[in-house]
Amino acid sequence: MRKKLKEIITSPTATRRMGDFICNFVAVVLGIIITFVGNNIIEEHNKQKELKEALLLVKDEMMLNRENIKKMMQQEIFEQTGARYLLQHRYNMDAASPDSLKKYGSTPFSTSGFLPITDAMEMLKTSSLISTIKDKKLATRIIQTYNTIKGAHLTFESFTQTKKEDIAKLYDMQEVKEFMTNHENTPKAETWKFYFKFPEGIQAIKSIAVIHDSPARMYGRYIKQIDETIAALNEMCK
Repeated sequence: MRKKLKEIITSPTATRRMGDFICNFVAVVLGIIITFVGNNIIEEHNKQKELKEALLLVKDEMMLNRENIKKMMQQEIFEQTGARYLLQHRYNMDAASPDSLKKYGSTPFSTSGFLPITDAMEMLKTSSLISTIKDKKLATRIIQTYNTIKGAHLTFESFTQTKKEDIAKLYDMQEVKEFMTNHENTPKAETWKFYFKFPEGIQAIKSIAVIHDSPARMYGRYIKQIDETIAALNEMCK
């Protein structure tokens, strides 16, 4: 029996069939491996493509925020310059330039609002794509830059809020309320002569002039960090 089985196994036909089986088996296994590896490569490629597109949106969003921060800086500088001009002429408003009074006379009472733009960043986080960034330092830099953007807006909000509170002390005075109601068309020089009669008026303008020591330097640091992150994103998305 053993001899017959051995003859069957070692026969040319059996050997050929066994060889065919092994070749087919190996071919199937290799096919599965190649398909699996190929799918992984395609999936990774698509994921990296999706990540790149998301990061380009983040970069564009950072540039929009950068422009807003630049506007906030310019607004603070403008209002501080105006406050200092008014203070410079508070004892002799008639000597102030009518054009300068027209330019700066209403700024203490104006308000400006800016909101941080974070839609692209929120999409990056909720889609979990941020976890696929291989350069973890870049991922951290992106998060820190958005914190910086929020910090810049909080800085401007503190400027606006402090200004509002100081101007409100002037507004709340009965004499000032009556003056504002009855003298809407009064020339700016006369208006500021009136406001500077009160310590609250002087204090409000002094406050605007010094709320932040150097807006250019302060906001410049925010802008610099954004620029550095944009440069890093440009490098990655080449």
